[in-house]
Amino acid sequence: MTVARSTLAFQLLLPAALFGYAAVANFAMPTRIAPAPSQQEPSLPSYFNGGVTGHLEKLYRDGLPHRQLAVEMVGAARYLLLGEGRRGVVAGEDGYLFTDEEFRFSGNTDALVSESVDQIAVVSQTLANRGIKLIMVPLPMKSDIYQNELDEPAASAMAKEIYDSFQAKLAEHGISSVDTRSALVAAQKDQQVFLKTDTHWTPVGAEAVAEAVAVQALGQRPGIFEATPGQRKSVEGDLVKYVTGGVFAQFVGLGMETIIPFSLTSKTEDTTVDDLFGDATSIPVVLVGTSYSANELWSFAPFLSSKTGLDVSNAALVGQGPMAPMRKYLASLGEGAAQPESVVWEFPVRFLTDAHLWSEIAQKKEVVGHGSH
Repeated sequence: MTVARSTLAFQLLLPAALFGYAAVANFAMPTRIAPAPSQQEPSLPSYFNGGVTGHLEKLYRDGLPHRQLAVEMVGAARYLLLGEGRRGVVAGEDGYLFTDEEFRFSGNTDALVSESVDQIAVVSQTLANRGIKLIMVPLPMKSDIYQNELDEPAASAMAKEIYDSFQAKLAEHGISSVDTRSALVAAQKDQQVFLKTDTHWTPVGAEAVAEAVAVQALGQRPGIFEATPGQRKSVEGDLVKYVTGGVFAQFVGLGMETIIPFSLTSKTEDTTVDDLFGDATSIPVVLVGTSYSANELWSFAPFLSSKTGLDVSNAALVGQGPMAPMRKYLASLGEGAAQPESVVWEFPVRFLTDAHLWSEIAQKKEVVGHGSH
């Protein structure tokens, strides 16, 4: 049987298996976890959408003997039948998944962008007081770059509008910023710049942005470093868990993806550069940012060095958003840390719509103050 026939058979049999399993399992479950009687007769789609779906998933998680399997089965069935996932993800076309953080729009979005730029201006001045130049690297939303894979034209248009607004306001404040969107739009015509099932970019996307940073902000000094490809690695997208998991992910078209990470090699010594910091008293560039920069799989720091010919000290952090790594870096400047010529701040623009993004800095303004001493 071919893969296509196997997938089709799975798609046809999964709903039947789901309801068969649910009927048997629910019959044996304690009555204390049975759903409350509804005043309206639910339709078939309602079993996979909204509150009824949430109740079913909680029911399966808490009461079924194979609850994880049941949750994955419900998720796979909903994705096949309705093209939806749970809260946390928006499903697009052709197996593309998008974080719902990219759809967090409100009437005060422009004010939130302005607030962010005002805070960034404070950081920029703090660094400038030490003779350090700030270079902003805004990363556009995946829903913007892959708008053709998303049946949400208004959302994709808003994503681009936020990026453009951010760039314009940075320019008004005299803050250097790299146009990464143009680089990613051009690169995605031929290659994958974001993983289909993950929030993050691919090494191809990271390389395109590193090239833009070199050309627009840091200059190019070829022949010093080389980004060397490593072994292929399989990656499970971080958004798949909001739909299904296990064997079901593969059968519904959300299986593992493959990337090739890169490491940095010095052309002059022909050795792998394991630690760009070393014991140097000064570093040309410090990279601050999120998991786009911190995760070695995406290879942004090696590409940044290879494109610019400069040592890059990576101060990015995983899972803490764009501000926490910068706050930590600013605090380190008061501890005798090596002072760079430039700080590259990788900043995903989807965070600009988070009303609580700067709440911590509002409570800890003294941290920014440390950077000016």
